[in-house]
Amino acid sequence: MQLFSISDKTIDSVALKRMLEDDGAGALVTFEGHVRDHNDGKSVTNLAYEVFHALAQAEGERILEEAKKKFSVRGICVTHREGSLKIGDCAVWIGVTTTHRAEAFEAARYIIEAVKHRLPIWKKETYVDGSHEWVNCSHHSPSHSSIHISESDLSDYYARQMALPEIKSEGQAKLSQAKIAIVGVGGLGSSAALSLASAGIGTIGLIEFDTLEASNLHRQMIYPVSAIGKKKVSAAASQLRAHNPLITIVEYDEKLTALNAEGLLKDYDIVLDCTDNFETKYLLNDAAILLDKYLIQASIYKFEGQLLTIDPTSPSGCLRCITPEPPTKGMVEDCSELGVLGTVPAIFGALQANEALKYVLGLTSRSSDHILLYDLKDLRSHFVLRQKDDECPVCGKMPSITSLQDHEKKSPLEFVSSPTEDFHTLAAQFYLIDLREEDEGALIPSTLRLPFSQFDPERLSVSKEMPVLLFCAKGLRSLKAAMTLRAAGWDKAYSLQDGVKSLPQNQRAA
Repeated sequence: MQLFSISDKTIDSVALKRMLEDDGAGALVTFEGHVRDHNDGKSVTNLAYEVFHALAQAEGERILEEAKKKFSVRGICVTHREGSLKIGDCAVWIGVTTTHRAEAFEAARYIIEAVKHRLPIWKKETYVDGSHEWVNCSHHSPSHSSIHISESDLSDYYARQMALPEIKSEGQAKLSQAKIAIVGVGGLGSSAALSLASAGIGTIGLIEFDTLEASNLHRQMIYPVSAIGKKKVSAAASQLRAHNPLITIVEYDEKLTALNAEGLLKDYDIVLDCTDNFETKYLLNDAAILLDKYLIQASIYKFEGQLLTIDPTSPSGCLRCITPEPPTKGMVEDCSELGVLGTVPAIFGALQANEALKYVLGLTSRSSDHILLYDLKDLRSHFVLRQKDDECPVCGKMPSITSLQDHEKKSPLEFVSSPTEDFHTLAAQFYLIDLREEDEGALIPSTLRLPFSQFDPERLSVSKEMPVLLFCAKGLRSLKAAMTLRAAGWDKAYSLQDGVKSLPQNQRAA
């Protein structure tokens, strides 16, 4: 049994509980949230809930799926009210059944917090003096004080922006109705997210699976030092909600792939590609064409960057019209190897946000049919005209890429670990070689430490008949090393895809 619903009717808790009856369940935990007559020292007479239906329904169902996977839940039922409620009315009802009681309590608490944090729901509180305020429900949790916004505050927040003749109140209304997804909340995504939140984009979806490291902070300016070791998506969402409580932030703690791209992007008007690898950039390019999404891409290199927009309705072509295939994985170094000045991704992320705002407001942009190349070291920029390629494999006259599933083909050089594998189990299958430098991590038992800076196939005494698995932090250096070994006669040399990060945190040590 699994049900998420939004209703304007009185919640029937008895009927809902009956729906969860299960002879195989050892525990049933329920939670009821009721309307009280006060909040933050003010006497409340009644309130009204306003719900962004499409997004709330999709996110609610996603929360229930997450809970089922995390806690082995047998049944879940969640109902949230909308419309006008009286003092004492039940506003939300949550029921969970599991085999054991501990999981039932944990699952219920998880769902309660997720519903409060992630559903795009506002409530209007009316007070005894006749005044009222809109309250963002995502801030009602132990980690957030309630944030109340008066109607005068709403106009003041965007006052300077609305003074522009291109925006005014009509343009601000368009921004508040827009839905933008940001893929990757690193250097580019941090800047873009803050810019969009400040401008008042109504719904911002954050798609990010990584954990914050100290080396990220100089360019990923949305994060405080206290967030090191935490999931980026939740840390970024918290900062954005604090920065602008008038908008809705939706979190997706997962890696975008060909299998989930449509589900993650379907509810958004615009997608910002703030990723740092070609594999995902080409996937997003193809998704934009196949799913009819407006895509704004940015890429950086040392002191330089480029910006382009991909409009499925435009005759200007896409990324594959320029370069049909991405470069071989691992052949282009990333910022961890080349270095990057922190202001470069900050500027290009802001440019991506700027292009998104122009699109929502209906303003023309040169990036719709050009690529912007900008060298921030010499402050030189120029535009390169893009032209559609009739032979393009995704937007040409006879495309060969007609499904996102085409991207699931894996390189035979890469080994993809399962969720249960650790170095102990991998050591039973491969001769393990750790290519990380001495300062990147402790020595792992049952592995040979051979830093990439000193890598030389002639130093290996292992038989060329033995399967060899090389790994590094992210899988790029190991891919290069595996290619080198293959060329030197090790036909069973493999790279651990995505490196040490691909293994769950508690399984990285043997």
